Amino acid sequence: MLRKENSKQISALDEYYYDKTVPNNHLLRQINRTVDFSFVRILLSDRYSKHRGCPAEEPEFMFKICLLEYLYNLSDVQVIEHIRVNLAYRWFLGLNIDDSLPDDTTISYFRVNRVGLDKFQQIFQHIINQCIEHGLIKAKPKRAIIDSTHIVADAAVPTWLTLVRQALKSGIDDLSLVNPVKAAYFQQRYEQLWKELKGKTRDEKLPPILKLANELVEFGESVPSEDENESSAILILKKVIADRTDTAKDRIISIVDPDARTGRKSDTRTIQGYKDHIMIDEESEIITAVKVTPANAEDGDQLTDLVTQFYKNHNIVLKEVSADKAYWFGKNLHFLYENNIVASISVMKTKQDLTGLFTPNNFTFDREKMQVTCPNGITTNKFKKSKKNREGFEFRFMKSQCNNCPLRAQCTTSKTVRSVYISNYYFDLKRGRAHYQTEKYKEARKNRWLIERRHADKVRNHGLRRSRYRGLKRTSIHALMSSIASNIKRMSKLIFEKQNQNNRDESVDFSYL
Repeated sequence: MLRKENSKQISALDEYYYDKTVPNNHLLRQINRTVDFSFVRILLSDRYSKHRGCPAEEPEFMFKICLLEYLYNLSDVQVIEHIRVNLAYRWFLGLNIDDSLPDDTTISYFRVNRVGLDKFQQIFQHIINQCIEHGLIKAKPKRAIIDSTHIVADAAVPTWLTLVRQALKSGIDDLSLVNPVKAAYFQQRYEQLWKELKGKTRDEKLPPILKLANELVEFGESVPSEDENESSAILILKKVIADRTDTAKDRIISIVDPDARTGRKSDTRTIQGYKDHIMIDEESEIITAVKVTPANAEDGDQLTDLVTQFYKNHNIVLKEVSADKAYWFGKNLHFLYENNIVASISVMKTKQDLTGLFTPNNFTFDREKMQVTCPNGITTNKFKKSKKNREGFEFRFMKSQCNNCPLRAQCTTSKTVRSVYISNYYFDLKRGRAHYQTEKYKEARKNRWLIERRHADKVRNHGLRRSRYRGLKRTSIHALMSSIASNIKRMSKLIFEKQNQNNRDESVDFSYL
């Protein structure tokens, strides 16, 4: 049950001490002057009973504690300890010096049960709305920048053998809730098998462990269960076993955090966990959209979601989007073109670009006639639908057409035919390459470093790099709170600078005119 609104007040004596100890230019004073948190109570009121239970802590008060955690990179336990002795924190929370504090477990309950991912997303959007109201984000923003950074999962990544063993043990524990007798049977078999395998190599231990794990999965799937969560460990075990095949993709890397995945930061460096994809307004550097995915997700697949997220929540259409070559997808270019958004995206070079041979961009495609003309003026209309998960067509020039071509050495090394892949997004890619050569693109590229600064702020100052929680939903909360903290700090700084500039302008003496 919610307490009465504004039930807490700072005494005059405590206010006197706060005025003496908390500087006027302190970050928390700036935030208090520029950000209105009253919406939090209204937003979360449906998560509290109206007539039952003891009065709960004020939602705005609890959210401010969560904000302090991310502003100063503190844990639930640490933030309570700091509030006890830090007068600036107490003033920001509206506490008297001798007021009692909630237990640190109350913060966790508030974050997970009172707020949850959907409400944190709404809080994030409310803060952006305030940025728009203050004029920090214009109604027609000039340019947005998109990029991602990685979040390390809060879990150790075990070897394959350890992973299978952990999944097997978890599956046995899960089965014990439904069939304790059979669970005890599998537990006994596992313990006996592990004793027999003592002294053998890891490669020798894995096959018999996998065999027992398969038996457990087969039995677990045959047992009816009313609660879907009761079979989750069996499903994870089944996925871990399937991941042992050479062709497996999207492999589980941890039983503790089954949503985490392995991704690539570069050709040699891998990351275990998640990715934080963000979009910022270039002029203000305010983060306007956030999306968290497993680390193996493609960056380019998130562009449409980020742009759409900002439009749906604020009804603002972007003029231009800037991004690196990871977002050079035909579907992205087409989406931006259809929505009249300029795509300032770096061109990703193909293998043919690197070898110096003619690329599909050097061929002319006629969509109406469904024919392709090569740089030497030869035309073909022989094609078939492309395979290998590519959206487009494979056009083929016959050997008789290429034999005496003076440009053959620049075109192909094949002795038979030259195939040309024409994407469904051929014209979008062509427009994108043409824009890549313009001064407008070069201007956009120069400012792309601004999003790196926002990532650096979140990583260094607001604890983004390693997730505090486990699972995709809770890691999304972690990324959202890091973005909220970064936005609020940025918003307060911009408004504070704007107010100071206005005050300086007003204080100028024009009496000499």
